[in-house]
Amino acid sequence: MLRRLIVVGFAVIVIAGCGSASPTAAPSASPADGPTTAPTTAPTEEPVVEPTAASQTTMTAICNAVGVRKLPSSTGALIVRIGLGAEVRVVEVLPGDPYEAGACGSAGDIWLKIDQVGGKGIKTLYGVSFAYTAAGFFK
Repeated sequence: MLRRLIVVGFAVIVIAGCGSASPTAAPSASPADGPTTAPTTAPTEEPVVEPTAASQTTMTAICNAVGVRKLPSSTGALIVRIGLGAEVRVVEVLPGDPYEAGACGSAGDIWLKIDQVGGKGIKTLYGVSFAYTAAGFFK
């Protein structure tokens, strides 16, 4: 669900950026011009997920013992594990290393940059300005 939200947000930004161009008429072909062929397009690549501001959204852990890390990677240094129902304040959503779901949540590679756990600042609790947690374990 979060990935879909990010992709939709990206599409809105792209469409908004295209809205200011003025339309131009397409040239028309006549039989005297010879046969026409449809333009070919190169295969499109999957869009790269760009970091997006989350406007300090609060999300809730749907799994127990969710890792909060120093980097957006499952190999990043573990700061703490939080329990089912714990709330985090998200300041940014960004791509990172892939992670597995295990018995709970969903696998993916989208990470949440957080600055609060349970309403308390990460800096106060753990001495770091921000921490990261896998988005697939939150709603």
